Amino acid sequence: MSHRPLSARIPPPSLLLGAVTWLWLLSACSSEPPVVLQSEMLETETPAWGEPQVFDYPLGPNDVVRVNVWKHPELGSSIYRANTPGTPVDASGKISLPVIGEVVAAGRTIFEVRDEIQLRLAEYLLDPRVDISLLEQNAHRFYVFGEVRKPGAFVMNRPITAIQALAMAGGYTTDADRNHIALVRGPIAEENLTLFDTENLDPLSTTPVRDGDLIFVTQRDWAEVGQAARDLVPLLQLISLPVGTARDIVLIENIRRD
Repeated sequence: MSHRPLSARIPPPSLLLGAVTWLWLLSACSSEPPVVLQSEMLETETPAWGEPQVFDYPLGPNDVVRVNVWKHPELGSSIYRANTPGTPVDASGKISLPVIGEVVAAGRTIFEVRDEIQLRLAEYLLDPRVDISLLEQNAHRFYVFGEVRKPGAFVMNRPITAIQALAMAGGYTTDADRNHIALVRGPIAEENLTLFDTENLDPLSTTPVRDGDLIFVTQRDWAEVGQAARDLVPLLQLISLPVGTARDIVLIENIRRD
């Protein structure tokens, strides 16, 4: 019996590579890869701090949305600023679009507004498809007054805590009492006033700020809420929120000096 040399019995490298590739493709086809739905990704991925989730954000006056109508750009937002399409929410809480006119936006999410726009466009278009996005968040504000370097109103366009709100106001002046910070939530009244301490790791200092909250930093060492209320409530009730007049600014400065 004749024997072929070993080299003759080994397939050439090109044949080996082809066989390995064929086997890999066969195994890949025999098992389905895991499918990750976009909704699952949204639930598991954590957005960056500077990229807040806006899906449940209630629209309000001064917010700006962009409305696109598929195949009918003339029915969506017109140019708003710097060649960018956009539609502001007006003081009455409505947006205005071609053909359908005014749509109530205040207190609703972008998806709720989208659904109404689609419903109303269905009177004019067959199967209208609308996309809406939030361009600017300007409706929700909080206020920081008293012994801070930059008192005033601040747009709440992301989650923020009380102590972070104080930092946004430039931090304390040299006269600030850091142990007795007043937080007013709701109508300006004693029952809506809370004191918290930013010097001694008070858990209340990490309270999430809400729309319309007012934070006040005093010079005076208040012993309890009742004393703070007697000093602050009569003065704060004179200020119209949102702050919009020169008289309000003068009142705020006077309170700071007291």
